[in-house]
Parts: sequence; C-alpha cells; structure tokens
Amino acid sequence: MRYKIKQLYDKTHWFSDADAWMLFRLAAFVEAIGWTLLISAIASRRLGMPGADIAVSIAGTVHGVFFLCFFIFLLVTARSMAWGPWRIVGGLAAGNIPYASVAFERLMAWHRRKNPIKVAAPVGYDKD
Repeated sequence: MRYKIKQLYDKTHWFSDADAWMLFRLAAFVEAIGWTLLISAIASRRLGMPGADIAVSIAGTVHGVFFLCFFIFLLVTARSMAWGPWRIVGGLAAGNIPYASVAFERLMAWHRRKNPIKVAAPVGYDKD
C-alpha cells in the first residue's frame, strides 16, 4: 500500500520547483481572498444590510471554489517542491483556518530561504 502511494506521489512531479512554488503561492492568496469575501458577507448579514443573504450565498460558493482550488494546487504541486507528508498535512490543515493559508505560505517561504533544496525539473519539462 505504501509503495503504491509513493508511486502515485512520484507521478505528480509535473512542474519545476519555481513554477510549483508560484502556483502554490497564488492558490494560498486566492484562498485568503475567499475567506475575506465570506467573512465580509457574513458580517454584512449580521449588520442587517439589504441583500446580505444573497451576498452570503455568492461569497460562500466563491470561497468553496477557492478552498477546493487551494487543496488541489497543494496536492498537485507538493511533489514538485519535494514536500513530505507532514508539510502536505500542515497545508491541508492551514486551509481550514481563516487566513492560515497565507501564514503557512510565509512559513514555507522562510523555510525555503533557510534550507534551500534543489529539485530537478521533471523529465521532458521545457520552460518555453
């Protein structure tokens, strides 16, 4: 079982390290925007603003899409950045807490600066 998971994980090496990092960062910040939209809509409903119920449904849907995109991008780019299971689990947990995706991204940026790891681009990867 463990061998099959490792094989599947290795098959997801689709990006260079720099491209994977850029996609992950984008997903983390977009997920934070989703939280902002949802929290703002809930606050407007709590304040009794007109149309707030519709805003909550729209913001909730947008947040849900951004949330799923963050998880998908995290899982798809993890191999290209040579992340182990604990970093993946930490990222998945961070996506569930408002704005923690940005804090996790900053933590990983600090870790990348402190302990740089050179990950070779996948076979056949062409930057052009």
